[in-house]
Amino acid sequence: RMVDSAERAVKALPIDPIKTGLQEYETQMNAVQTILANTSSKGSTLKDVNKALDELNTYADKTIYNFTEMTRNIGTFTAAGVDLDTSVSAIKGIANLAAVSGSTSQQASTAMYQLSQAMASGTVKLMDWNSVVNAGMGGQVFQDALKETAKVHGVAIDDIINKQGSFRESLSEGWLTTEILTDTLAKFTGDLSKEQLKAQGYTDKQIEEIMKLGQTANDAATKVKTFTQLFDTLKEAAQSGWTQTWEILIGDF
Repeated sequence: RMVDSAERAVKALPIDPIKTGLQEYETQMNAVQTILANTSSKGSTLKDVNKALDELNTYADKTIYNFTEMTRNIGTFTAAGVDLDTSVSAIKGIANLAAVSGSTSQQASTAMYQLSQAMASGTVKLMDWNSVVNAGMGGQVFQDALKETAKVHGVAIDDIINKQGSFRESLSEGWLTTEILTDTLAKFTGDLSKEQLKAQGYTDKQIEEIMKLGQTANDAATKVKTFTQLFDTLKEAAQSGWTQTWEILIGDF
């Protein structure tokens, strides 16, 4: 059994990524078409889309999260009317939030899809939030981050929660808009500068805490802690390399 397991492990790294790399390449081609169709009216070009996907691919190679799932979901985000840069930031934010929350890549993918549906309607409702909770990502960290963003946007969130009795019930007021959600997810990416946060209206103390949160979330997503995570990360990197190879052989969009 040990020998068989070792053989499977050895084959998985050089052989499996050839096939999965082709699947990833095909998914990427389909996603490019979807993203272009939904963002060209906002000025996005094929070069912009490829750059955004390359950024996500680089991020996926550093984490336990899957580029194919991210690519599929960024198409859903743009179809919901979210612009390209915000979509990339939101996808990375959800993946980092999943890492902080201890959720799997499959749970992160579920949350990405459900939140994209909420964005299409303009607000996150209780049904959407339940899906986030079921994915293990609706804990205090996310709730506190959302409330902080809401306050910066001028929402009297504490009064709303006191009136409705809980965070969950407060969502019926429609305060959790697409803008508040995407701004909150951006805080989990670690990509925002002090100047950007200052311009959004955060205090120096809040900025320090947000920067620390982003670093913690990035560490949770990128620092491998188990052999399984190491193996998955190596496979993802090999798969991405084969995706690029197929793109060279067959051509891009």
